[in-house]
Amino acid sequence: MSTLRQLGFFAMILCLALFNYGCDGGAGNSSGTGASGTGTSGTGFAIGRMKVAIMPEYDEPSVLAIYDGRFEEASSYPIKTSFLIPRGSVISDACSLSHEGQHFCQLYKTVNRGDYDEVSLLLPYPNFYLSFHTPQLDVKREKKELVYLIKANHPIKTLEVDIQQPLRSSAFNIFPPGGAAIAESNRTLSVIRGFNHFTYKLDGVARGQESAFKIAYLKSDPKPSVDIKFTSMENTPTRNAPYETQRNIKTVIYVIFGSGALGVLAVVAWFIRARKKKRGGAS
Repeated sequence: MSTLRQLGFFAMILCLALFNYGCDGGAGNSSGTGASGTGTSGTGFAIGRMKVAIMPEYDEPSVLAIYDGRFEEASSYPIKTSFLIPRGSVISDACSLSHEGQHFCQLYKTVNRGDYDEVSLLLPYPNFYLSFHTPQLDVKREKKELVYLIKANHPIKTLEVDIQQPLRSSAFNIFPPGGAAIAESNRTLSVIRGFNHFTYKLDGVARGQESAFKIAYLKSDPKPSVDIKFTSMENTPTRNAPYETQRNIKTVIYVIFGSGALGVLAVVAWFIRARKKKRGGAS
């Protein structure tokens, strides 16, 4: 019986491991102490300045987004905090920045909240940097229309939104939400590395406030603006792996866990059946 109990216990552990892994919402860097350790809760803290960069079809057939900002001074660090990003996004970096500007990547955990994924992490410094790619766009269509939603999970004193026009696109139009003012620097078109940039500013953003930026343009070329698969944070930000590669890695992990659990259960079932037959033959 001891062998049977051990096999049953092992099968139960594998099933629990599979269940718990799936509950993480596919976090690319699922939580450990970095997301659930000791720290001051940052739910009520306000963000002094936050910049959101929105880059459709930059290096993937999706939107590359970067959330970069600074919390107002807290009494102590680290602080527990979370951000809301579009559902199904693939995270590249979840970092806290030191006073010298050095990136310290953190463990994080994602949980689905309807139209958004909530990314929870600990910040050892008030500055944060979060970059990710949204689910893929339909690049086969020449006319592109998308709505990028920003939902504040903290009060934000000043929110700056920088939208980058894809290369080889035309008829680029932005329909900002009410209350969004064109930034002073946007009176003359900002051109950075050949890209056109359009900047908007929102003041006094409340927690839970949702700001929708509608973007429309024409682009018959399905290729992204640049072909970069790896670069350092000091250069133009991008991901360390292609979009589909990260998706496929998660799929492989699920298959491995599932196959292992089913295999153990099959062995246990065979063992029990063999023992019953043996007992039946003995009697």
